[in-house]
Amino acid sequence: MAYRLPFTKLLHHPTKNLLILVFGSHFHALDTSTGALISTTRSLVSSSNNDSIDNNNTTVVNNTETDNSSSNSIHPKYIIPSTDAHLATIRTLAFYDRVYFNTSSSSISSTLLATSDENKILKIWNCDEWKLRNTRPVQKRVVSIAFNKDGSQIVIADKFGDVYSHPLDPPEDKQNASTLLLGHVSMVTDMVITPNNKYVITCDRDEHIRVSRFPKGYNIESYCLGHKQFVSKIHILPWANDLLISAGGDDFIALWDYVPGKLLQTLNIKEIIETKETYNDEEETYVDSEDSNSIVITSITSSPISKHIALTIEKFPGIVILDWNETEKQIQYLQTLNLSIDPLDLAYDIDGNLWVSNYVKEEQSNESLITVFKKNDNEYEKVPEDHSLVKQINEYGSTTGKFSPQMILYLIAFNFNTLSFTKNKVEIIPDLYITSQLRKNLVDWREQDDDDDDAQSLEGEGNNNTSKQKKSQGSKRNKKRVKIE
Repeated sequence: MAYRLPFTKLLHHPTKNLLILVFGSHFHALDTSTGALISTTRSLVSSSNNDSIDNNNTTVVNNTETDNSSSNSIHPKYIIPSTDAHLATIRTLAFYDRVYFNTSSSSISSTLLATSDENKILKIWNCDEWKLRNTRPVQKRVVSIAFNKDGSQIVIADKFGDVYSHPLDPPEDKQNASTLLLGHVSMVTDMVITPNNKYVITCDRDEHIRVSRFPKGYNIESYCLGHKQFVSKIHILPWANDLLISAGGDDFIALWDYVPGKLLQTLNIKEIIETKETYNDEEETYVDSEDSNSIVITSITSSPISKHIALTIEKFPGIVILDWNETEKQIQYLQTLNLSIDPLDLAYDIDGNLWVSNYVKEEQSNESLITVFKKNDNEYEKVPEDHSLVKQINEYGSTTGKFSPQMILYLIAFNFNTLSFTKNKVEIIPDLYITSQLRKNLVDWREQDDDDDDAQSLEGEGNNNTSKQKKSQGSKRNKKRVKIE
């Protein structure tokens, strides 16, 4: 059975109507004020007809006959050459706005986008003309990217617990130039740099949140300790830059005053989602099929306009919306937005509307890849499928057309089956629920040995001598065992 690739990552620019939608090794750029596609790294094919837009060898700007300002336009303004695109799944990305002054002393803003993939390749894009600025290898797979305040350095955290700083434009003879800032003894799962550029905050698989001084990361300012499971997401509130939200494998989200490492609040999310209302107004209980005693929070985003916080939970068909109580300086539950399928990621636009990517499989082909909830006062309303904001992106989605000649040569050289990539449908969809794999399923070896002994005792009374011998050998092994991950 073939599957459509869903949009696994959404990233919205903090001040512009610009949304990046990642699918596999490619991405689209979309104008969230009109729903029009701005740019793409892949040629497009409509899901309802044979209309297509192919990549050329150079960046193509639409001619005057194509009006990209209209949401009905099927042509992105810029088509990035396939040869510049990533060749492996994009895992993380980040925006940066560079502001500089020209000869007339007027300020000019230039937007940059950093992306990194599974092949340990880091790419920097100029979003004004959608050209690849530079590309370079990194030492390990990147889990998080951030720019420093002036944009001169790209800070990356990798799976092996290290955080490096890379120059924006490396020297030609030192493309992989980097500086080690700090390290964890566990896998780093997320990282943020504070808006004042004073601290870099990292979290890891071992329940730690570390606040280090930037760029001298060896100076640790504080630890935010209180989680009992892995921490997968940290998020600084845009309306209160001294406060941090953290979440992961615990049942709760935590609110921190991160400089002193003070825990201000915990809010139990599991209790909120255990019973929810579905579209047909029937109640159902949410249960994680793999571990009914746990939840995993996979995404956190917030809107400075409404001061709302949105959460996704792994394999939960809904979005939890939280509200900021300005009087008490705390987070409180607002509502749950119900979906018919599981969300993968989400992002607020600058108008306070919530964009959600859905995990759509072929058997759910009538479902949309993207859902938008428009904010109306303190409530959210799902836009219809024919709304201009979602019509174009859902029609073209991640469906793609012909490969460029360069890409075909690459696929042949590395023994990829080009037919399996047609229209970006794959026979085996990748595992999109990877966050829960961070959970440590430790088994007490003493209990395990007791179970083994009980099983041996049931083999029969005639084997008493053998059972005693095995029991004795087991107890000797127990003295040498060390409980490890």
